[in-house]
Amino acid sequence: MSYFVFNKTADYARGYGEHVSFGPEGLSTEPGFYGRAVFFSRILDSASEETGWHRMVCQKTGTGRGAVQVSFYTADSGELQKLADEGMDVRTVIRSETLSVQQKKDILKPFLRKKQLFGPDILLHGLEGRYLWFLLEIYPQTEEPVGLGDFRIWFPAVSWAAYLPELYRREMKNGSFLDRFLAVFQSLYDDAGDYIREFPQKLDPSLSPAGFLQEMAGWLDVEEPHMWTERSLRFLLEHIMEFSKARGTRRGIELFVELYTGEKPFVIEWQDWKQYRDEPLRGSLLRQLYEDDPGSLIVLVREEAIPGYRDYQTLLGLLESQKPVQLSLKLIVLKPYIFIDGYSYLGVNSVLGHYEEAVLGGTSRLAFATVTESEERSES
Repeated sequence: MSYFVFNKTADYARGYGEHVSFGPEGLSTEPGFYGRAVFFSRILDSASEETGWHRMVCQKTGTGRGAVQVSFYTADSGELQKLADEGMDVRTVIRSETLSVQQKKDILKPFLRKKQLFGPDILLHGLEGRYLWFLLEIYPQTEEPVGLGDFRIWFPAVSWAAYLPELYRREMKNGSFLDRFLAVFQSLYDDAGDYIREFPQKLDPSLSPAGFLQEMAGWLDVEEPHMWTERSLRFLLEHIMEFSKARGTRRGIELFVELYTGEKPFVIEWQDWKQYRDEPLRGSLLRQLYEDDPGSLIVLVREEAIPGYRDYQTLLGLLESQKPVQLSLKLIVLKPYIFIDGYSYLGVNSVLGHYEEAVLGGTSRLAFATVTESEERSES
C-alpha cells in the first residue's frame, strides 16, 4: 500500500491557506485569531483511474483547541477536463488569490465526496478517483494556535473483508458496517507494521523525529535531556560513545561544556600550577584563585557563553554529574573586566586598548572602576 505524506513546509506551501502558517511541524492558525481559517491541499495524483482511497491519518499539534471540519474531493482525468473546458483549472482555482473560499467551494462542489468533523484517523472507503484533495476549515476556540501536522493519506483501498468467504462478501460493499468494523483492526495492524518498518530509521539521531530524541536519550543514560537544544541533543546522541568514554575525565568536562556553551572552557587542575605553589608571590595568588587541593577542579567559562543565572546553574549541574565524585568543582564566570589579583586573562576576558579621556561630547565614557576605601579622592 502506498501513501502521500505532508511532513515539511513545502508540502503545505503547494496548497492554499488563509489565516494559517506552514512549518516543519505542520500547519497552524494565527495566534489570537478567532474565525474561520482554511487550508486547501495540493492535488494528489495516484496515477491510476478510479483509485479507491483507504484512510487519512493526522495528529493535532500545539495546545490550542478548536473545531475542524474536513472535506474530501476526488476526480478522474475526464472530470477534471470538464472543468478545464469552462476555462478553469482545479489547481488554478485552489491557489487563486482573487476567488473567495466560498467561490472556490461552489466551483469545486461537483467533486465533493465526503465532509465530516476532523479526526486523527479517517476512513476513506467509498472515495474513488485518480485525484484527491481536501479542505480544512478550522475554528479556533482559544488564543493559542490550533496545529495539525504529519498528514498521511493511504491508497489504494484494501479491505480485510476481501479475505472473507464469498458468503460474507456477497452483499458487502465499501462503507458497509462490516467493512468499517474490520477497518478498525486493519488500521491497528497497519500502524504496527509501519512502526516496526520505520523504527530502525528512528534510531539514527540525525533522522529521528524530535519527539523521539528524549526517549532515546533515556535509553542511553543522558541525564536531563530536556536542557539540551534539539541540535545539541542530536550531536550528543550521535557521539555518545565518545562522550561516555571521556566521562569523568578532563576531556569529558571540556566536551560537555563546549557542547552546551559553544565554546571550549578553561579547565585548571592542581597539577597544572603545583610547581609554582612554593613561590612567595605567585604561589600565594595561585592558591587563592585555584585552591591548594589535589582534589579540586576549576572550570572557567566566559560570561558571553552563559549570560544568565539559569544557564550558570544548568551548566553547574551538568558538570557535577560528569566529574568524578571525589573531586570538588568550582565554576568561574570570566567577567569582561580587569580585576587585580582576579580572574583576568589578556585576550580572553580583557584586552589592552587605546586610552581616551572622558569628555562631554558623547564620544567617550567612564569605564567600569572600583575605588577602595583607602583612596580619599580620584582625579577625573
